[in-house]
Amino acid sequence: MRTHTQTWVKVNAPVDSGMADLINALSKFSNLQTIESCEDIKEWAWVTFVYGNYWNRPWEDLAKFVFGFLGPHFASEMGDRVRLSMHVTEAGLYRAEMAVQISAIPTAVKFVLKLSSEFENQLLP
Repeated sequence: MRTHTQTWVKVNAPVDSGMADLINALSKFSNLQTIESCEDIKEWAWVTFVYGNYWNRPWEDLAKFVFGFLGPHFASEMGDRVRLSMHVTEAGLYRAEMAVQISAIPTAVKFVLKLSSEFENQLLP
């Protein structure tokens, strides 16, 4: 099987209006790819994503990003208004999910933008 070199590009896609700013902010992380999102009808919205070289190291980059960088920062800044988790789908794919209280989305957007600019200058653990 012949493999091809991969490169990252950002793709325009329709998303729920209440999630647009959060999706755009997460897109500032150059190796983050959102998969799906939903502005729930209750109090939570969520976005599912992959990170890094997920086709060769399906969990490694994602786990380092979620548990080594994003999770600790969100826990200290936003507490229980944001939840981060990582799971394996029925198809064996590794995914992370960020759930945000709908009322906290504007705060989460500002924080993601701040983190993305800080992240450019540091390496994952």
